[in-house]
Amino acid sequence: MEKIGRISPREWMTIITLVFYAHVASITVSIRYGFLADAFAKRNVPGKVYGLIGTSVFVGFAADFFFKITEICMTKWNSRKILAGSAIGLSIITLVTGFVYRIPNTTAVVAISITLRMIQGVLGFAVTLVPVDFINANFPKKFDMVNGLVNMGYFSGHGVAELLGCILYDNYGYEVAFMFAATMALLAAAATLCFIPNTQTYLSIQGKAVKDLDSTDGPLITNKTQRLSKFLVFPLIATMLINANYGVIQVTVTPFLKEEFQKSISYGGSVLTLVSVGMALGSVSVGFILQSKIISHFTAMGIGAFCIFNGLLMTFPPESLPAVYNLSPILAFPGVFIAGFGDPFMTIATLKALYGVQLQKKGILTPQVTTTITGIWIMGYCSMYYAGSFIAGVLTDYLSYSATAELLAGFCLLAVLICVLLRLNFTHVYNEDDEMKPLTF
Repeated sequence: MEKIGRISPREWMTIITLVFYAHVASITVSIRYGFLADAFAKRNVPGKVYGLIGTSVFVGFAADFFFKITEICMTKWNSRKILAGSAIGLSIITLVTGFVYRIPNTTAVVAISITLRMIQGVLGFAVTLVPVDFINANFPKKFDMVNGLVNMGYFSGHGVAELLGCILYDNYGYEVAFMFAATMALLAAAATLCFIPNTQTYLSIQGKAVKDLDSTDGPLITNKTQRLSKFLVFPLIATMLINANYGVIQVTVTPFLKEEFQKSISYGGSVLTLVSVGMALGSVSVGFILQSKIISHFTAMGIGAFCIFNGLLMTFPPESLPAVYNLSPILAFPGVFIAGFGDPFMTIATLKALYGVQLQKKGILTPQVTTTITGIWIMGYCSMYYAGSFIAGVLTDYLSYSATAELLAGFCLLAVLICVLLRLNFTHVYNEDDEMKPLTF
């Protein structure tokens, strides 16, 4: 076990600001999930359509990744400007999304909501990629710990969004929930401008880094010669399977409890809050565990997959066990907590596992390759995280909630198997000695 070094008060202020920023970014993206199904069901929109509204954000993620929109910005501007600008953009998009619901034509509401959600995805990719870049640049020796804390912000934002979103929707209407999220995004922009240091992005030092590495022995990855290992696909498949299941939990818990047990939307939102609590605790736990090197990154991924498997079956018990099934409104609380606790074990560990796989195959990571891998990681887990909304909408149109959960729980076991195979085949864990020196605050 390794000790975690001292963190200065200035660094703590920066970390706290990053956590708050991640928390708010998650709120803007997740504010709709607790009441999305109910709001559009009232307008007779089928599950596969309103599920697509949630999933369409991934189109924006993909556009940003393939056209390198955020990467281009990272070579021109510092992290503070990008983060603040993205928060302001999220605030505007979120506010407009809320008022679009007032349009009488349902087809227009769906079309505009999908379009705005795609734009939100472009900004969402930026607010996920840039913090990782910032941590690589400024906290290379404490990456796991700081990344775990920042992901605690992302994951806790889900719960706040789902609980407060449902309460605001129940009591004040669709638009007010989005107004709350938009206001929080403006506060995040202000905090970023005040407390995030004006340092270079990790990616912007690429040219100097590559030049300095030219004199080293061993294989060197540059812009022209980089070829990401085909083995990167395996940890990505594992984390994609897990995040599809989390997406299903997030979208279906509220309508499941309402339709099967006549629970209110606010009750469903309170259940989903425990997902966020579990994720927040899981994020901190896995961050410190990995930083201390208690377990490997692949072992952490397997633990996460197993937790979500159990959480799914507890949240949506089999209908063939009526005595247990009738306890679903109570079992949902520990079920979603366990699933939430497992998710960051998979998500956070995967990024460093990808770095480790690439190091084992190629020997050296440059900032460009690090950024590319980080982008692939974001695309991998977000693709199925947001696809979970669509999967939930489609499957629950044809299957019961319990049957859907049982089907997807099987994929969790497949993810556990993938993690075990990875643990046996890859021994190189991303070593902080392989990283660049941190920039000066």
